[in-house]
Amino acid sequence: MSTTPTGHNGWATANDWASQRDYITTLYRDQNKTLKEIMQTMQDNHQFYATVRMYKARFQKWGIEKKIKAEEAVEIFRQQTARAAAGKPTVAYIRGRRIDPDRLQRYRYRAAPLISKKIMRAEKGADDEGSNSRISQVICRTPSPSPSPDTTDSNVSISPRIEEPTELRVPHECMQILRNFINGAFDNGIWQMAAKGDRAEMNGAFTWQHYVASSQGLIRHGRIKEGFSLLGMCFDQYKLQLQQPDSMFWLATYKCAIVLASQNNKLGDAFIDYASKLTALILPRGHPFNQLWSRVVLTGMSGINDHAGAIFESYLDMWGRHVNSRETNTTNDVQGAFVFIQLHCTGLLSYNLLETVIQAMITGGAISREAAEFLLQETKFRLALVSLGRRRVKKAETVTKEIIEWLDTRPPSAYPDLRCKAAWLMFEVKERKGTQAEAVQAGHNLLKLSQEIYGPSHIQTLEAISAVENYCRKIGATAGADQMGRDFESRWRVFRDTADAKSNFPQQIDQPWYYRSIELGEKVGYVQETVELFERCLKLSDDSP
Repeated sequence: MSTTPTGHNGWATANDWASQRDYITTLYRDQNKTLKEIMQTMQDNHQFYATVRMYKARFQKWGIEKKIKAEEAVEIFRQQTARAAAGKPTVAYIRGRRIDPDRLQRYRYRAAPLISKKIMRAEKGADDEGSNSRISQVICRTPSPSPSPDTTDSNVSISPRIEEPTELRVPHECMQILRNFINGAFDNGIWQMAAKGDRAEMNGAFTWQHYVASSQGLIRHGRIKEGFSLLGMCFDQYKLQLQQPDSMFWLATYKCAIVLASQNNKLGDAFIDYASKLTALILPRGHPFNQLWSRVVLTGMSGINDHAGAIFESYLDMWGRHVNSRETNTTNDVQGAFVFIQLHCTGLLSYNLLETVIQAMITGGAISREAAEFLLQETKFRLALVSLGRRRVKKAETVTKEIIEWLDTRPPSAYPDLRCKAAWLMFEVKERKGTQAEAVQAGHNLLKLSQEIYGPSHIQTLEAISAVENYCRKIGATAGADQMGRDFESRWRVFRDTADAKSNFPQQIDQPWYYRSIELGEKVGYVQETVELFERCLKLSDDSP
């Protein structure tokens, strides 16, 4: 290999390319490096200098171009689906180069509508015309195991292929299982998105997830016994959810593990152990949820955290394709959009996917302008909360006032949940910035509004009482805190009695934005760019003829 600067003018010559071809091809194919990494390796180790354009020209000439062609992608998805149905893991190669699963998913998200339709048809086994001749450059196979340690035949000369590491294989297999599960549930009519005026089908997951988050809120406010009691109720209700899962069940399960682990790693591990064992007891061995758990437990919480983004993207991409292919009402579409927003603000969903979904919903009329403005205010609520978490109290106060000003332009009975959450924000702003008297007054305003909107023994009201009581104890207002403590105790008994009588949660939560705090850590930059995305989309909607 060349160890001296290339070419008379410092750039690689034709002879240099010829001498380095095998090595560059090896870097490109076997080590799956990006072009930038290849260029840097060649410069640092071999003083081989060439431009991006020169590399691309050589790759095309050598027949190892990087771009995935549409027909190749369709064929890979066709083969992956067929192999997953047979329980086979898959690695895909194009022209001898292994294709990274995440890259394949990114291709899918950004594909043109026509290509997306072809992919979905291929996954369902309905080939388009002319697709009977398979793409010869595409190879999908099972990762090869390393040779058995007791292989002693000296005449066998092989170069064993290394099996994909667990941390790479597991999320890819989970995506395949989820894709088949979602396709089958929708196609067989197990899941039906609500018709106009009907109750949304995804309420179960939202209700269960809401109470898990509420249990953590009670614990944070000092109501530890009640918080763990509510968490125990959530674990009990998981069994019912497992027997009749809705379309958001697995996403809620995955999120729950992350939420609990963010508070305490042992809680996250305990939930994984409980949920996986319960699934094995209740559902048949071959059920998709058992297949999923058998893989997830291999990586534990670290794997869940590392691959949550990729799995959420795959899940929501498939879910969104089915929802958009059917007649759905605005409530369902807004709920789905909110989940996309929430996960992107947490950093678990790419901006590209969020932008694609939101732009399509607004410009295509899937959600009305009023609904889009509501989602903008909900995102501003998240911006105010995350600003408070970063001690940017002035920013939080400004955004909170913007939300309240928007609400003042709507009928007094409209958006009760957002009104209550704005009261929460103002209480927390005053707690950090205002006088004690102002904070106490804001707390009483919150309690009054919560009781009017939800009722005296609703979980939202109970959590509000616990928060204001906790603040009063901090500032030494013991008389007021003691009274709120007595109110909490009596109302909690009503809450528990109702739960016992129903053998279920006392209230069903049918909106994902019901809960008033952030369940997972959110990044201020992600939330800000989501706000700007909505503002831009609404402006484009105004400017369009």
